[in-house]
Amino acid sequence: MMYRITNELPTASEFVQLRVDCGLSFRDVGISAKALQKSDYFIGLRDNDTNALIGMGRIVGDGIMFIVSDVAVHPTQQGQGLGKVIMTHIQKHIDTTIDKTACVTLLADVPADQLYKQFGFEESAPASIGMMYKMK
Repeated sequence: MMYRITNELPTASEFVQLRVDCGLSFRDVGISAKALQKSDYFIGLRDNDTNALIGMGRIVGDGIMFIVSDVAVHPTQQGQGLGKVIMTHIQKHIDTTIDKTACVTLLADVPADQLYKQFGFEESAPASIGMMYKMK
């Protein structure tokens, strides 16, 4: 498959649909539209023929804390190295634009943690553990 790399934000509907297609949790389209605008960095992969969003990843941050988020490749395109393409661009952005004293984190689903380890991410335990608040 031929694809093109873009830093142009997708529509909120495309963003939500790719998340759902990849087995990630649903996000409200209206809230997603606002959240996408707050991205520090976005990398997207679009099919050359259909222009469909087939892969993405983003970084959200405030200058001190950054989170790599929403890394996803459409199931029909998985296994072709597209996750590595996305993470290569994310790593380049981190290395060239983010202050070296900042903290860059992510929550990794298994087995995607193996991809992130290839790009220098390490498990933080036992020094610290990832935690999340479950909304009621």
